[in-house]
Amino acid sequence: MSNSEILLKAAINRISARITEKLINSAQEFSEIAEELPERFQEEWSNFKDEVIEESKRLEKEENSSKKETSKQPSNEEDLTQAKIDNLRSKVIEINKSIEEKN
Repeated sequence: MSNSEILLKAAINRISARITEKLINSAQEFSEIAEELPERFQEEWSNFKDEVIEESKRLEKEENSSKKETSKQPSNEEDLTQAKIDNLRSKVIEINKSIEEKN
């Protein structure tokens, strides 16, 4: 074998060895991730459920407070409507009195 053939074969051997080493390291890392995955998934799922529960409580409080505000508004609206009705009744009574006085 010539020097260039030996050099080429050495380069190919080293490239092959490095690729094999990288594949082994990647496989080990993947294996570690695969082992941790169920636990991490369980933690994330638990955190997600907790967040959903907290959000539902927040929305419920928000809804209750808006219902209280809404329940206050109709009474104010009802008071305004009743005041308008009372005002119209008093005007009708005055008109009736003035018509009766003319007759």
